[in-house]
Amino acid sequence: MFTTEHEFDYTVITTLDEGGSFEDVEVLMDDVSVYIVQRLSGTEKNQVLELSHQQLRDILLAMELPEGSYYQRGSLL
Repeated sequence: MFTTEHEFDYTVITTLDEGGSFEDVEVLMDDVSVYIVQRLSGTEKNQVLELSHQQLRDILLAMELPEGSYYQRGSLL
């Protein structure tokens, strides 16, 4: 399950692990950056990654490709 919320200048996507093994993941996106946030189990701390939109597109595309090195041209999303 996931939710999508559009705020004034950013979007929040929250995905829940339907199997219950992993903490929820939030993806916060604005015009420049993508932040991926997940709470550390048993703590009140979060792990945060900051990516460019291009890096996120690379990750999404890589999930569908065989092993190798690639350079992406154009826009996936």
